[in-house]
Amino acid sequence: MAEKAILLVDDEAIILFALKRALRQRFGSEYLYETALDGNEGLARIGELAASGIEVVLVVTDWLMPGMKGDEFLAIVHERYPCTRLIMITGHADESDLAKLADEVRIDAFLRKPWDPERLFQAVSDSLG
Repeated sequence: MAEKAILLVDDEAIILFALKRALRQRFGSEYLYETALDGNEGLARIGELAASGIEVVLVVTDWLMPGMKGDEFLAIVHERYPCTRLIMITGHADESDLAKLADEVRIDAFLRKPWDPERLFQAVSDSLG
C-alpha cells in the first residue's frame, strides 16, 4: 500500500472521478488517490490520512466551491502542511486572483478548466519530482 497520497478537491463529483482516473492511469499505484467535495472535507481527509501515517504529498483543488473557496483551503493547507505541494485547477479565477494567491501561498501550478491532460500530468510530475 502506498504511504503517500494525492488529494483531489472539487465540488463536482464527475471532475473528481475524471482526475482520479487520469492520475491513476498515468502514475499507477505509487500514490493513494483521495477525494473531497469541499475544503472542509479536504482538511478533514488530510488529518485522517496523517493520523494513519500517510503523507499527502500533493493537493489538486478547484477554486470556486461552496463554503470554503480553493484559495482559502490552500492557504490553510500551506500553513499546516508546508511540505505539501499545491496545484489549482480553475475555470473561474481571474489573473489578479491567481497572482494574489501566488503571493500568499507557494503554488506549483495553475491550470484552467477544461484542463489539458498532458499539462496536468506535467504539472503533477514537476510538483512531485
